Amino acid sequence: MRRDAVLVAVTLLLVIAYGGAFVADATRDPQPVSFGTTASSGLTAETVRETQAAGAVVPKAQVSYAQFETVVGYYGIGSLVAALGREGHAQRFGPPLGVFVSDFAGTAPRVSDAGYPVPTAGRPGWTTAADAHYVRTEPVGSVRDGSDGVLVPFGDAAAAERFADRIGSDAAVWTWETVRERIDGPSRTRSWPATVDDRAASANRTAAAVRPLAERPVSLVVGEDAPTIQAAVDAAPPNTTVSVPAGTYRERVRIDRPITLRGAGAATTISAESDGTGVTVTSDRVGVVDLAVRDVGTETIDLGNGSGEWDTHVRQTYGRGDAGVAFVNTTTGLVADVTVQTPSNGVLLRRTTETLVENVTVEGTATETTGYMGVMAMEASSAVVQSSAFAGTLDGVYAHRSNGLVVRDIRARDVRFGTHLMFTSDTLLGDNTVRDTDTGLVVMTRPSGNALVGNDVRDSDHGIVTAGSDSYVARNRLVGNDVGVEIGTRRSLYERNVLLGNGVGADASGIVASNRVVHNDFVDNDRPATATGGATRVWSSAAGGNYWARATGGPADAVDRPFRPTSAVDARYGDPGTRLLAESPALVALRELRGTVPGMRSGGIVDQRPAETPRNPDLLAAARGAHKSARFHASAHLRSAAHFHDSAELRSAVRLRSDTARRPPTEPRHHPQNSPTHHRMTPDAPLYVELHR
Repeated sequence: MRRDAVLVAVTLLLVIAYGGAFVADATRDPQPVSFGTTASSGLTAETVRETQAAGAVVPKAQVSYAQFETVVGYYGIGSLVAALGREGHAQRFGPPLGVFVSDFAGTAPRVSDAGYPVPTAGRPGWTTAADAHYVRTEPVGSVRDGSDGVLVPFGDAAAAERFADRIGSDAAVWTWETVRERIDGPSRTRSWPATVDDRAASANRTAAAVRPLAERPVSLVVGEDAPTIQAAVDAAPPNTTVSVPAGTYRERVRIDRPITLRGAGAATTISAESDGTGVTVTSDRVGVVDLAVRDVGTETIDLGNGSGEWDTHVRQTYGRGDAGVAFVNTTTGLVADVTVQTPSNGVLLRRTTETLVENVTVEGTATETTGYMGVMAMEASSAVVQSSAFAGTLDGVYAHRSNGLVVRDIRARDVRFGTHLMFTSDTLLGDNTVRDTDTGLVVMTRPSGNALVGNDVRDSDHGIVTAGSDSYVARNRLVGNDVGVEIGTRRSLYERNVLLGNGVGADASGIVASNRVVHNDFVDNDRPATATGGATRVWSSAAGGNYWARATGGPADAVDRPFRPTSAVDARYGDPGTRLLAESPALVALRELRGTVPGMRSGGIVDQRPAETPRNPDLLAAARGAHKSARFHASAHLRSAAHFHDSAELRSAVRLRSDTARRPPTEPRHHPQNSPTHHRMTPDAPLYVELHR
């Protein structure tokens, strides 16, 4: 009875303390806010940027929820409808108190080729979703079946009718009820494991189709049939191989026909003499195999030839630099068994399709303020980078607008980011090994559909950092990092990861709590998890939750209640006195109140079904087995690259990871030996900040 009385008293005190706020939340009359202040979600950043660059506007929505302090913004009306209909959405956020959509009445819009409205008189305001009238547009050339159109809202019915008449006689005007009935918004139709298998199979098919380029018959031998590599390339018949014997060739090679350039291993070295790219490929079906490239230049970025597109600056700055090997505007290419020593890019893929980069080693030799990527994938569709090693470059693999990229079985160390995705969706980053970085794998700029599976990241500031939506992070081993995984996505699945010995196991940085985090193992982290403000994140499902080593001190001490890894007590559970404190009447009352009063469910993480034993014992054993290993060696490629192996210059480059080098890169600098439009290879700091938000 005494315990019950204490529980009631504490409960009443807490209700009195918090009750006023709950009433205020339930009765407030929300108004539209500036969209830039919302927690935005929905369409990818690439779609939004492309739409804006075309002079069009993405219709938006914003919602004030009863149990969520921040207004949530949605790019695209379909994204709003999908969120409102998602299972568990109301439980997380509470009922919507105000739903507003863009109002295009009075803007006299026309339609862009992609189907987005282009206002010709003013800019859209806001109107309530329930009172708006919606017209569905279609991209130019599409079948008008409603599968990929854009919903344009109007606060005035007559304005909606006029717009519908302008875009086509069969365009209908819908009410909000019709929109909710007919539009499902983005959805996943296949399971993530099946999607990962499909992407791996697609990469296998690309590799199988491209590898035969290495087996073409030899037509010319340099030194026997032609005096230089370039002379042999220019004379070689299509679909044959130019053989390059051992030796150092001080020339820059350009391949504009479908041939293969084959060396005799690391003993065949092409030196660009610090002036340009070693091998430039501008033809389809070209192979560059079994050779080394060094002395790459840094001076060929021309910022004066931009096209004016929204990402011209980043494409010119990042994608126009020199490289060991560069493929430009090509289809079906192969770079295999190549070693590059470079102060700039190792391999550059610019506007390519189906290129395989395999068994490549890139050693960055840049100074602290220069240097680019091991592989630079710039608008490289369906590229595959695998079984390769990177050290001393700015990033191991950098991708910009390279949807469908597969990066697997690479090894990277002493770089800023092991793999870095920008405006890039539908990728597979699998079975990669990364050490000593700012971030092992990083996904930026709100993409969608990315899968990060089976990676091993250790001894870094962050193991994995994610952004965007509808993504998959699974079976990764994140060990000894400052932060194991930073969860910044929406509507994504994090499962069967091992987070061992990190400063923070997982940091839930996204404000909107729409991810599933289940069946992971959190072991020996200084703090199991942290979270920013926002709704409570429920990290469990009907099938169970995660394993928290702090919650299991033996059968007598194991937690048999919901576990809150972000609470002051549960975060230190297992330390002397914490178990007794956790079961004190006041904290028991607070937990029960949080379970019954919606307004108390704000902030933090709760696992309603913590596991008693590890979820992934094999992965955990593998993570523990290597936890005490010595410093990581990038790969056997690095140790066997004979012409670099004993070089003091190489050893210095591999260890290049100073604090200066890991800050956002500095402004490009004019080089005194070149014209004002040529810059050294230093990324642009304002551009970096803008594009990496």
